[in-house]
Amino acid sequence: MVERADYAQAVAAQPENLELAQRSLSVALEGRQLPRWKPGQTVGIVAMGASTHSANALVYALGCSGIRAVNLTASDLDLFPAEFQPADHYVIVSESGRSPEPISAARRLTPGRRVVITNFPSSPVAEVVDYVLPLGGFLDSGVYTIGYTSTLLAYALLLESAGVSGWAPDAAGVADRVREAIAAYGEAANRVAAIIESVAAVDFVGRGMSYAAAAEGALVFRESLGLPTAAFETYQYLHGPMEGSRRGTALVVFGDDRELTLIDSVLDAGVKVILVTTADASELTAPEHENLTVFRLPDSTTGFARAIVEILIVQLIAGGVSQRLGRPIGDFTYRQGDTKLPLD
Repeated sequence: MVERADYAQAVAAQPENLELAQRSLSVALEGRQLPRWKPGQTVGIVAMGASTHSANALVYALGCSGIRAVNLTASDLDLFPAEFQPADHYVIVSESGRSPEPISAARRLTPGRRVVITNFPSSPVAEVVDYVLPLGGFLDSGVYTIGYTSTLLAYALLLESAGVSGWAPDAAGVADRVREAIAAYGEAANRVAAIIESVAAVDFVGRGMSYAAAAEGALVFRESLGLPTAAFETYQYLHGPMEGSRRGTALVVFGDDRELTLIDSVLDAGVKVILVTTADASELTAPEHENLTVFRLPDSTTGFARAIVEILIVQLIAGGVSQRLGRPIGDFTYRQGDTKLPLD
């Protein structure tokens, strides 16, 4: 059995482990001549589970930079013709390095164009790629915490090395941002935990970079709390899915634009809303509404740093609910023996 860190300890230790990851990644990237990602080419991110959700942030960043990108579910590649290449470059993401689906996918992808992000550079996935970016070998929790946030950090550093400028500054000081966020949002997260404890389902909504937090947030709540959840892009949510919101449910919203008015229609219906935003109270219709809790981010929290802080807030809330319910995070009800290759 793989040793896992205690969830609460893993969340609290993220600043130090992000510093470790930044050092490890910087050393690996220093002097490396990675293939350049250019406009007109396509970058495919190949992953499963939480890593797939993190890839939403990289797809967004590449799109903003004028480079095509696609988020590929690794297991889908087994369904395609053997000679089919859905992208020009590939980022394979596997925190453990032992997920069989990314390993199988990587074997069939274009040699010389495969970069892997993994916590363990000697793991099986490293044998079927061309470039390895190690996160540092830290001990993660069963429901991924630092493995997820350090992957977001890796994307910011990788972009610069692949010739896509403008995103590396997101990596500067990210550990300090997380340290500050833990101190700033811990008390509010515990208050929200008392709300989430009593709801029957939670929807997560976000757009652009924040869609990563919405998708991963839904997974964190399902895995750690056993709650029914769903994740939606902001405008997709308006096209029908929000009909499931009613008294006894909660809605976690990330964003500063249409998200601010989206919540107006559900607050009076009794839905408990948690808004994570850089907007101040003057931009909200009902900032003091009894069903609304706001986590305000500093205006300077942008890019991948924002994606990291957004999911940190979810992690803090999940930890608080777990304590209230007496449900240890990482004690899974259902275990599947084929989601990881066995250790040697």
